[in-house]
Amino acid sequence: MFDKNKIVAHTTVSLFIGHIKGEDKRLLQLGTVMTDENYQKQGLSRFLMEHIQHDFKKDIDGMFLFANETVLDFYPKFGFVPLKEYQAFKHIGNSGHQAKYEYRKLNLDSPNDLRLFERTVEAAIHNTSFPAKSKALTFFYCYANPEMGYKDAIYYIENLNCVAIVEMNEQALHIIEVFSPERIDLHHLIGAFNTGSFTEVILGFSTDQDNFECRERKDEDLQLFVSPELQDIFQKQKVMIPILSHT
Repeated sequence: MFDKNKIVAHTTVSLFIGHIKGEDKRLLQLGTVMTDENYQKQGLSRFLMEHIQHDFKKDIDGMFLFANETVLDFYPKFGFVPLKEYQAFKHIGNSGHQAKYEYRKLNLDSPNDLRLFERTVEAAIHNTSFPAKSKALTFFYCYANPEMGYKDAIYYIENLNCVAIVEMNEQALHIIEVFSPERIDLHHLIGAFNTGSFTEVILGFSTDQDNFECRERKDEDLQLFVSPELQDIFQKQKVMIPILSHT
């Protein structure tokens, strides 16, 4: 919303294609809900929320958003329900096994590596039980914002025909996302990076593959809200919004 040429209230709409329980789902995420401090308490955010819900009601299968702790009482007014997220993880032994597959770090400042990454992202199928695919957000996190993203954590594993966003520290292997035109056995991917120095693998997305556990995930001071259409999925399947799908 504008007052002449000045933005005074704003909400971002991001659209995703998900594949849940064997069906394609059209999902909408709301983000950056804000009002200029000089225009607050006039119902501007409410107007935008109601406008968006009306415009997209017939075109989507569910909405979600992340809210900070100062506005937790705002979104239930529009039918949104606060729910927990659950993160998949796996304990691994310190056995000193060497990597089974070779990998190399991609340099997206190289035109060849950038094209390889883009092709792989575009051709990727779902490797998660709650996908929310967005090429734009993937490039936001992996290319456009190196200071706050994952530009230095992108690896290509040729034998697995995949690109993985992976961060490693002394104790844990964080697999943020996997892009591949084929379904990837995550245990093979773990084998590519596991040299025996990690005791735990943590996923940035949900999985239905064997030998993974799940635990409650809390993202700093943010709370997930979902529309009623998605409530049953989150309550019964114990999933999370993929990290690269956050706005």
